[in-house]
Amino acid sequence: MRALTTALVASPILGAFIATPLARAQDPSQIAYNISVGQRPFETQRLLDAYDIGSARLGAWLLTPVLQLTETSNSNIFATADNEIDDFITSIRPEVELESDWNRHQTLFKIGADSGLYRDNSDENYNDYHFSNRTRLDISHGTRLTADLRYRHAHTPRSSAENVGAAAEPLEFDQRTAALGLKRSLGIFTAGITGEIERVTYSKSNAIGGGTIDNSDRDRTETRISTRLGYEPFAESTAYLEISLNDVDYDDPTKLGDPNRDNSGFTIDLGAKKIISNLWVIDVGLGYHPRDFANSDLDDISGTQALTLRGEALWNPTALTSVIGSLRRQTYETTVQNASAVVNTFLALNVEHQLLRSLTLNAGLNYSDSDFVGSARTDRDSGVSAGLEYVLTRFISLRADVRYRQRDSSLDSADYDQHLAEIGLRLSL
Repeated sequence: MRALTTALVASPILGAFIATPLARAQDPSQIAYNISVGQRPFETQRLLDAYDIGSARLGAWLLTPVLQLTETSNSNIFATADNEIDDFITSIRPEVELESDWNRHQTLFKIGADSGLYRDNSDENYNDYHFSNRTRLDISHGTRLTADLRYRHAHTPRSSAENVGAAAEPLEFDQRTAALGLKRSLGIFTAGITGEIERVTYSKSNAIGGGTIDNSDRDRTETRISTRLGYEPFAESTAYLEISLNDVDYDDPTKLGDPNRDNSGFTIDLGAKKIISNLWVIDVGLGYHPRDFANSDLDDISGTQALTLRGEALWNPTALTSVIGSLRRQTYETTVQNASAVVNTFLALNVEHQLLRSLTLNAGLNYSDSDFVGSARTDRDSGVSAGLEYVLTRFISLRADVRYRQRDSSLDSADYDQHLAEIGLRLSL
């Protein structure tokens, strides 16, 4: 198996050097510098028009199907500190987009799934799926009404602090979201208002040793109303101010002896994005997100704990290389015992390089610090990765990467190390 995996990883690299010439210089005006090398459209950065990912036209609609197949080797599938168990996971991810191609108005339907099949631990198998629709109505010049509907059935990763350790299978949940927004453009200024409601419900889990675990104390409804003011003096420069009110209502959080986690608050966010001479894209944000909890035993989020930061810098030292640095500081609620929320700081540095016309390499480092408010628990996660993507034809591309993850927690049982190796196949029109 190890020899086969090595051969599969090496074959696209060898094939690239044999069959593909070195990347030639491209017309700078044809390169989208505002996104990284790995995200640029195929027609402008990889194989020009020859490998453009296409869509099937159905009258006034465009149908775009994609299928991704991935084989993963995971050295520690339960993310445990001791008694590590390894396994191979086959992942199947089909997705279909149906988008209108009208002169006015627009609607997009998206449906997809992610099924994971474990070779030796079938209880860990999962079947996630999602559906969404986004519709835009052009009421008049500069005025748009948008409606979003999203549904997602997913599972909580074993490495998550929200995972139920006593469960014999992954923790599953359903997420339903509906949003309605109105946006008005006034020259270089924009103004909008959005209302959103989200419903999250959790399934029961089979317990290790028999019986079931009731997870309904996590069921909740979150409502949010926000207003956003934007300023766009140039295509390369934008800024915004967004203010929102949030309310989270749990169905019955105390039914299993837990505290009442109902909470409410507001958010204020300032942000700006600037493109500088095709070399830099700077995207920054600063916010204040306080939260008040219904139960006095749960610590409220205020002061410096409520401060949020967001920053991303994209640097293109050459037309074929991108360096991306990211910083995020955010606060989100949790159901971890005694904790009301998590203050998380995340740092990442990634490099992408187009080695050949059809071969892109990438490598990255990341670090995350999580402070559980109201609890003595702190988690420090770090990771390193390296990979490649190789375009065989217009319809087929291969991806391979290796990753290492580590958690150092004040809670000894939450420590873990993971080695992952993946090889993936992407099929499209």
